[in-house]
Amino acid sequence: MIFLLLFSYLILCDFLPLYGFPIDICTSAKDSKDRKDNVADKNDNQPSINTSLIGNRYNASTSGSYESQRRKRPSGIEFVLVIWIFTLVCEEIRQLFATEAQSKRNAIIAYFKVFWNKLDVLAVVLFFIGFTLRFIPTVECFCAARVVLSIDLTVWFMRTLDLFAAVKRLGPKLVMIGEMVNDLRFFMIMLIVFILAFGVSSYSLIHGIQKLSWHLLRDIINHAYWRIFGDLNTLETFATNYKANGYAAFILLVGYMAVVSILLVNLLIAMFSNTFTNLQVDTDRIWKFQQYTLVCEYLSRPSLPPPLIIFSHVWRLTLCIAAKYFKLNFFQEQYRRHLNRTDYKISLDEKKSIAIELAEDTFGDDVYYDFLKIGSKSLDETELDEERAQLPQENMLNKIRTLENRMQIISDQQTLMFEHIECLMDGLKISRSDSIKTREQQHFDPEESCRIVDESINNI
Repeated sequence: MIFLLLFSYLILCDFLPLYGFPIDICTSAKDSKDRKDNVADKNDNQPSINTSLIGNRYNASTSGSYESQRRKRPSGIEFVLVIWIFTLVCEEIRQLFATEAQSKRNAIIAYFKVFWNKLDVLAVVLFFIGFTLRFIPTVECFCAARVVLSIDLTVWFMRTLDLFAAVKRLGPKLVMIGEMVNDLRFFMIMLIVFILAFGVSSYSLIHGIQKLSWHLLRDIINHAYWRIFGDLNTLETFATNYKANGYAAFILLVGYMAVVSILLVNLLIAMFSNTFTNLQVDTDRIWKFQQYTLVCEYLSRPSLPPPLIIFSHVWRLTLCIAAKYFKLNFFQEQYRRHLNRTDYKISLDEKKSIAIELAEDTFGDDVYYDFLKIGSKSLDETELDEERAQLPQENMLNKIRTLENRMQIISDQQTLMFEHIECLMDGLKISRSDSIKTREQQHFDPEESCRIVDESINNI
C-alpha cells in the first residue's frame, strides 16, 4: 500500500520535467484552455485589460510556476521507488533460480507459466523503461515516460489482486474473472467485425471523404463503439438528413443497434452466467488450492517485505559465499536451512501412511459409486421426462410399433432358420439316401410360430 501511494503521488503531483519545456506539455489542449480561462476569470474586474495582456500574464504565471518547480534531477520519491523495485527484481531472480527443473530453460518456462510472474516482469520492465525515457531531452520522450509509468501503475494495482486469494469469498472470484476474460477475448473478436462493418460504412456516409491518417481509425471506433453503451450524440448529424445517404445511415444504425445492443450483449451476459454457474459449485475447492499455493509461496520467501528484503538477500548471499569458500560449519548449516525452506516433506510412520491410503481408497470408491448413482438417476429421469412429455395414446402407439418390429424380426429369423435346415437335410439325403428317413416337411405360418414362441415363453 505504501508503494502504491508513493507511485500514485509521483504520477499525479511530482513527475516534473528535467529540461526546458512547460510542465503541462503532455496535457490536452482543452486543459490548457481551461487554465487560461481561469486566469481570465480572475481579471474580469479589470475591463481595461485586453486579451493579449491576459495571455502574457498567463504565460508569465506558467513560466514562473515552471521556474519555481524546475529540477535538475529526479525527486527523492523516484529514487525510493527505483530502490524498491530493484529489491523486487532481486526477489524475482531468487524465485527463478529456486524453481526446481531439469534445466535452466525448463525453469524459465515453469516460472513464466504463473500469471502473476508474467505480471511482475511486465511491471518491472515498464517502470525502468519509463524511468529511462524521462532523461532523454525531448518532449516526446518525456510524454512517453509519463504514459509508460501511468500504464505501469495500473499493472501494479492489478498485481495486488493476488493477495485476495487468501480470502475465501474473493479468491474463487479471481478464477471466475480469469475465465470471463477468456470468454471476453473471443467475444471481442466477433464484436470488432460488427464495429468495423457499421463504423466504416456509416462514417463514410455521414462525413464523406476524409484525409487518411491514424486518427481516422480512432474516429471510426468512437463513432461505432460508444453507441453500444447508449451514446447517440452523433445521431443528430443525420437526424434531419432525408437524402439517400441519411436513410442508408439510419438503416445501418437500426440494424447495428439491434444486433449488437440486443443480441451480442445478451449473449455475452449468458456466457458470463454460464461460466459463473460452472465455477460456483467448486468455490471451496478452488479457494483451498489458492490458499495452499499462496502459503507455499510466502513460506519460501524471505521474512522481510520489500524494500527491506534487500537485507535478507545480502544475508543469503553472505551465507552462500561463506559456506562455499570458507567452509565454516555454522554458515553451512544456516545456508542448508535456507535451501530447505522450499522443500515440503510429509514425515509419517508406516501405520499412518497405510491409514491414509485406506481412507483415500474408501473415499474414492464412495465418490465413484455416487457418480454412477447420479448418472443412472439422471438417465432415468431423462427417460421419464420424455415419457411424460408424450400423450398416453402416443405411448401406446409407440409400444405397438415396437412390438410389431420385434415380431417381424422373429419371423425373418425363423424363415432363415428353416432355409438352413432344408439345405442341411438335402445334403444329408444326397450323402446317405438309404439310411435316412425324413418326415414330410411342414411349412409353418410365421404368425403361428410366433404364437407358439410367445406361449412357451409365458410358460417358462
